[in-house]
Amino acid sequence: MEDDVLSGLPDLSGLPDLESERDAAEAASVDDGLQAEVCQFFVALAKTVRTSQLYVQGNPLLHQFLQDLRRRLAELFDATSSLTLTVHETDIRYEGKPVFKERLGSQDNLAFQLYRDGIRRLQLLPGVEEEELQRFIEVLRLAKTLKDEEDDLLTLMWNSDFKCIRYEYIDVLGDEPPVPVPDLSEDASTQLPMLPQLEVAPELQSPTLREDFEPSLYFLGEADIAHLQQELRREWERRVRRDVMIAVLDQYEMGDIGRRGEVVGILRQMLPRVLAEGGFAQAAFIVVELKGIAERTQHPEIEREVDDIIGELSDPLVLEQLVRLLDDGTIDPNSEALATLLNSLRPDTIILLIQMIPSVVRKDAREQLLATLDRLAKLNPQIMAGLVRAEDPRVASESAKIAGRLKMADTAEAIAGLLARQEEEVRLAAIGALVELRSSMAGDPLLRALSDRSREVRVAAAKGLAALKYSPGADQLEKHILSADLRRKDLTEQLAFFEAYARAAGSKSTRLLERLLNGRRFFWIKHSSPVRACAARALGIVGGDEAHRALTLAEHDKDPMVLSAVHAARRKPREDKPHAD
Repeated sequence: MEDDVLSGLPDLSGLPDLESERDAAEAASVDDGLQAEVCQFFVALAKTVRTSQLYVQGNPLLHQFLQDLRRRLAELFDATSSLTLTVHETDIRYEGKPVFKERLGSQDNLAFQLYRDGIRRLQLLPGVEEEELQRFIEVLRLAKTLKDEEDDLLTLMWNSDFKCIRYEYIDVLGDEPPVPVPDLSEDASTQLPMLPQLEVAPELQSPTLREDFEPSLYFLGEADIAHLQQELRREWERRVRRDVMIAVLDQYEMGDIGRRGEVVGILRQMLPRVLAEGGFAQAAFIVVELKGIAERTQHPEIEREVDDIIGELSDPLVLEQLVRLLDDGTIDPNSEALATLLNSLRPDTIILLIQMIPSVVRKDAREQLLATLDRLAKLNPQIMAGLVRAEDPRVASESAKIAGRLKMADTAEAIAGLLARQEEEVRLAAIGALVELRSSMAGDPLLRALSDRSREVRVAAAKGLAALKYSPGADQLEKHILSADLRRKDLTEQLAFFEAYARAAGSKSTRLLERLLNGRRFFWIKHSSPVRACAARALGIVGGDEAHRALTLAEHDKDPMVLSAVHAARRKPREDKPHAD
């Protein structure tokens, strides 16, 4: 259908000055490299014209596009003395080959815009890149906004009085033939005057067909209407806020010092505001773009400004609101936007997060915040020892737990110092952290904690020594299980001490444990039931032939507590893991 319509239109491109047989002959000799450069120049020219419609004159982005065009023209003029192009309805050709082509009828089609107003040949001469290039782009921009009753593109180019831009055009409307005037005098001949002979173009000599009166090519079809409706709907639903953010960030990256200072003030207000409105995706977008700007520019001043802007996230009020929304379920704890914001927090927010996490109810929210704490601590190990020594019990205990989880051996001394604190929760956290560290410095503090005034701390210390299998503490543990003071403790505490001794001393403890299980004291009185039961359980941990014989002797003991412990020990598999030094 498109070919039928085009066949009915006058082919003005056949003018001898515009497209001759010489063009076709020379097209074969055109340098492919030069052809590609001309093509790239016109692509950049079209982009610059579109950019000039979006931005005001003086915009840094538009200035950058113009500089790129000037550079491309200078390189072209190094290879050729001038740039002569022919303009067709759908493309622009150089030496007979298309160098620019866009969809027919598009409003941004540069070739169609020139062709529609009659321009058929365009020549660019050296020097055009200095001053006239920017005026030419402005003419093309204005031509897109002209109304029917206003000047056309030819008039604008005429008024611009270009020196380095030459063009040839035709009158697309054409002149009407003169109307004959009848001679009414008496001597006038009765024969009517002949009309002037008009030249008819070959393409118009064909008979008129019905298809010639079909709707024009530029009328919208169903596909075009559907496309326009889709674009209109997308434009209507487009989030303008994101575009505004992009424009502000572009101004910040490309603006001068004075303008950048103004944009910094805008960004300082924008980031907390979008967070207050729940726009975490927008806030994450701003953070990512600012980090990208700082990375690309590598300018110390910009890096400092970006750090200050992103630092607004670490403000206590902003962070408190973020944690509250996270706990309320407003934010998905696993969202990428939240991860971006949390990863941008400063190290000093560790204390704030430690104080806020206990109030968080949701499990997934707590896990996300704990992961953030671990990440901040891992990135800033130098501050963890100071946080462990904090006066706030909660900060000290949580910092110790974090250091233990991350195996920060440099904090072992500071964590051991927590065992002298008055708060029981702090001492318990210190014991757990020392066990997690698996450090050689953990043994002696744990041995000292066996005499702590708190039962919970003593039991935790004994279980920690058992987990570490701290062999240097075997002698001291032996003194504890033989002391009269341990006899007054409850069964759970006694069992924790016996297990610690069994794991620390290993097979060396078998003889003592056998004597406590089956031996007799003065007057042939056996040891107390709790002591014998704990010894039996410890023998089950040690294992080996000697331990097996000792448990066999007590298989038929009449004490139910001892008998139950013996059976449990026989069922317990032997542990052959190496002891800690």
